[in-house]
Amino acid sequence: MKNNNKIKGVSILESLVCLVIIGIGFVAVMQLSAFSIGAMDRSIEKNKINFLSEMVLEDMIGDPDNSSSYGNFNETCSYSNKGGSNLHSKQKDKWRNKLNQKDFIKSGNKERKIPCSYSDTKKTFVNGGVGRLNFLTGKGKRKKYLGVIVK
Repeated sequence: MKNNNKIKGVSILESLVCLVIIGIGFVAVMQLSAFSIGAMDRSIEKNKINFLSEMVLEDMIGDPDNSSSYGNFNETCSYSNKGGSNLHSKQKDKWRNKLNQKDFIKSGNKERKIPCSYSDTKKTFVNGGVGRLNFLTGKGKRKKYLGVIVK
């Protein structure tokens, strides 16, 4: 008589090792998806800042006779409409409205605006027909500088 001591099937230890390896894979995939969602949100914010900064410079170029009037725009997270009847005052109010607009970014069913901290600023400078724009966002860590010849 032959003694057949072969164990058939999978041991508990082998199945636990398999579950641990699969679990590590799932955790890695979940971290990767969370990182990609965060990167996508930052990309959307950067695109909004790019569009807004181009809008500001195009408005400066569109009114070259009053270019020096556009040089004192300084906006932080606080919002107040300044008012005014001349073109540059109306343009600055338009910039404030766009920079603080709540429903500019739509993500799914949520309407969002760019997160703003008190170290974030949006400034314009005009000196000798050259316009410059400084946007500091992301708690002052991300910088956007643009310059254009206005006249």
